[in-house]
Amino acid sequence: MWITIAILSSIIFGIASVIMKSASIKKCSDHYVLWGLYFTGTLVFLITSYGKLSFNFNISILLAALIIAIGSYFGNWLFIKALEVGPASLTASMLNINLPIIILMSVFVYGEELNYIKVAIIFLLFIAVLLVKLDPNEKMVIKDKKWFIWVVLSSGFLFLREGGLKITLELGYNNQIILLYSYIICLLLSSIAIIKKEYNILKQSNSTYEATQKLKSVNTYFRENNTSGLYFGLVTGICSGVGLCLYSEALILGPTSLVALIFSARSMVIVVMSYLLHKERLSMFQKCSVLFLCIGLSLASFIK
Repeated sequence: MWITIAILSSIIFGIASVIMKSASIKKCSDHYVLWGLYFTGTLVFLITSYGKLSFNFNISILLAALIIAIGSYFGNWLFIKALEVGPASLTASMLNINLPIIILMSVFVYGEELNYIKVAIIFLLFIAVLLVKLDPNEKMVIKDKKWFIWVVLSSGFLFLREGGLKITLELGYNNQIILLYSYIICLLLSSIAIIKKEYNILKQSNSTYEATQKLKSVNTYFRENNTSGLYFGLVTGICSGVGLCLYSEALILGPTSLVALIFSARSMVIVVMSYLLHKERLSMFQKCSVLFLCIGLSLASFIK
């Protein structure tokens, strides 16, 4: 049973990244994609956690939620920017370059052992990044040199989320509450970004007063490009939320190392689906990079 749940979590989570790539191909508004993602993600999280949450408005918990929300929101926003100029299969895999930082934080801050597996992971991910940078055919699928900057920045912000959850777990906080608070904060950030964007557009052809008045109209927000982004975001949020819930359930029912190994295979799901749906082509260097990243993620599941 747990194997089926783990496989489903990996597939559904991988689909979420492919959907975000589809949104970027159709030139959907990134802020609307994120709003939809965090809206349905929050709903899924609330539904699956119903009756299990005890709300706590401790200042330290709220601060942790804010930091994790900033990491999640800007990490995903930069991920979308990277998808606009690069392949989903390589971009989604490269986001895991923050894993060595999390490993080193665990070693130096929390005194965990730096064993051969952790060293191998750091080495493999370093080689993967090096292959991408040394690739003579880089321009074959990466349209802009900013792609690598977006990926590194996105990975850095996502470290705030993943590393932050590691810290809150060590402090004994309820990560379900923190994640829920952070999703709500991300939803607010998305709303602010949308209002600011629409206001700047309206200001180009209206006075300040007229622009402010038009912001109150629902029609301002539901233009075709915006609604497309919203739909893609809503579906992405469902996939992300359901995938995460299934992963958590699989961890309860099955062995952690094997469940994490299956879940890490989502990178291969993204590679296959991107090839079938978006006809993505990778150079030999980039294929080797994805392979090293997948091996590194697989080894991560055996960390005790």
